Amino acid sequence: MKKLLRIKKKTLLVVDWANVYGWKKTLNCEVCPQKLYNFLNRPKIIDKRFYFGEDEGQSYSTDFIKEVKNIGFNVISKPVKYSPVLIGKQVHFRKMITELFSFLDNLKITTSEISNSLYELKERVGKLPNIGGTALSLLDEKSLDEIFKLIEDLDITLKELGERTDILQEILQKPVYRRKCDFDVEITMDALNSSDDYETLLLFSGDGDYSALVKNLISKNKKVILVFADGHLGKEYNEMSKGVYFLDVRRIMHIIKK
Repeated sequence: MKKLLRIKKKTLLVVDWANVYGWKKTLNCEVCPQKLYNFLNRPKIIDKRFYFGEDEGQSYSTDFIKEVKNIGFNVISKPVKYSPVLIGKQVHFRKMITELFSFLDNLKITTSEISNSLYELKERVGKLPNIGGTALSLLDEKSLDEIFKLIEDLDITLKELGERTDILQEILQKPVYRRKCDFDVEITMDALNSSDDYETLLLFSGDGDYSALVKNLISKNKKVILVFADGHLGKEYNEMSKGVYFLDVRRIMHIIKK
């Protein structure tokens, strides 16, 4: 197993758990912290740092930190922040939200017009028995009641649709809260401050935010092993080759997966 990832010199292991956990959808499986530790519990790895954002007051988060510490990782954590984000103000969603609101406004106008037409139809049908002759023979009292009932039901449905449209528009204008707990600054500073203690950085994250750190370590004649998942490797690494080894996590997933 160790041949899949050779560790020959003093190495600092860094696990950015938010990134690693984010591979779950792509891999259709999850990395197991215990199996990961077992796989990398080697003499040449001088420290095994596990960076994790804690949801304060949430037992699942506290329990996970205890579990990872008990496994043997050096856990570095900080509280998760939830930042309000207005979807309509986001560049990627602005056009979509604008078009959606336009559609909803048109929908409300259309339902209002249909409702008015139904009311007019009801009024006209109500007058038919008074015309005499043919109309009376075509529409008996029971038939008229059924028609009125159908018109009323349709009118109620349209009103409910209009109300729900208003609620949806109101919800879309409210902020959503984005979970945020990036460790790129902390990891970069920790790795640079302790760079005299190791020759190789083993980083479990393909986040392009670490590209500056990787370049800096390479300039200091350090080696970097970057473990990533398919589709989770930043474009910032496209031109890098010397001094960095890219390892697709799928090559070792059979060893470290839950």
